[in-house]
Amino acid sequence: MDAEAQAELLRIAGLGPAEIGASEENVKQKVVVPLLELLGHRKENLQFEYRTRSGGKIDIFIKDVPHDCKVLVDTKNYDERLDEYVDQIRGYTFDENPLLAVLANGVEMRIYSPLPGVAFEKSLLYVIKRAEFSKEGPWAVLLGLLGAESLSSREVHTKLAEREKEIKKAISDEEELRHQARAELEGIKSDVDAKQEELEQKQKELEKLRAKAVQVEEELHEQIARVWEKLGLPLEGQASTEGIRVEGEQAGRGGKAKKVRLKELVDRGLIRDGESVFLYYQGRGRIGKEQAKVVAAENKLKYGRDGQHYSVSDLAAQLLRKHGVITHKYPVQGPLYWQTEMGKTLNELNEQIRQTRGDRG
Repeated sequence: MDAEAQAELLRIAGLGPAEIGASEENVKQKVVVPLLELLGHRKENLQFEYRTRSGGKIDIFIKDVPHDCKVLVDTKNYDERLDEYVDQIRGYTFDENPLLAVLANGVEMRIYSPLPGVAFEKSLLYVIKRAEFSKEGPWAVLLGLLGAESLSSREVHTKLAEREKEIKKAISDEEELRHQARAELEGIKSDVDAKQEELEQKQKELEKLRAKAVQVEEELHEQIARVWEKLGLPLEGQASTEGIRVEGEQAGRGGKAKKVRLKELVDRGLIRDGESVFLYYQGRGRIGKEQAKVVAAENKLKYGRDGQHYSVSDLAAQLLRKHGVITHKYPVQGPLYWQTEMGKTLNELNEQIRQTRGDRG
């Protein structure tokens, strides 16, 4: 390339948006046509506004070349998204069967060629930025694919075959990577599902054990009550079960876990303030359609039948006795007996909080 041509190429590459203008016509006349002229094409041999067989309009059609080396160029506004016009240029390509199809705006130029067995969008050969037109590598690509001499001599087919080989290898490599990743992900998913199932089973077993511990404790209360009743002595102050409680103690520490308030559950998004909870007993399900609403600020439940506010444990004890589920008069661990609409007991939710803050360790 002589010095004058080099200077012109540098000028085109360095144009600013205002110098080119926003319209499609400006891009065509100030960027694409001058570039084609530098590539050896005579302006009078470029066909403008060419109508395709299906009625489409191609901005520039280079036909003064061998029949199997034709090139069509479609220009867009300076900053228009070229991705939105891939379907359009695909239609032009199928209509006119060119060797190359070029899509350009004021920022970049995309060069396509329909590759056998490859989707059109995967037939994108090169993306060349206008600002890089004058660089050695991009200019060599432009000369090899769009240069008048390369097209006339049909040397373009050699260049195209080399690029086709590279692209098909990239497609093959991509598919192999995807295949390997899919296989690995399927294995991971299988492991996750197995661990999740195992975790759910362990959680169920844990809840059964906790419920059994509570049942043992309550039966002990009743048995102790009968012992003292035979003597005609009052129950208060006689019965003691210190040291046998399971729920509420930290594993391996012997100390009691810090109490979980309803507000903590609300703050963590485990329940909603005002949400309904339902009286529940392990092995019997929900009891007597009894329900109450969470009052987080007071750490209490609002009983649905009388509208009064009760502690979680007091209301559970009253209602369990009312329905004959328990007969002793000792306190119960209320969170075990209230279940959310999603089927979780307040105790299960409390345990999530305790695990998070390290009470279970």
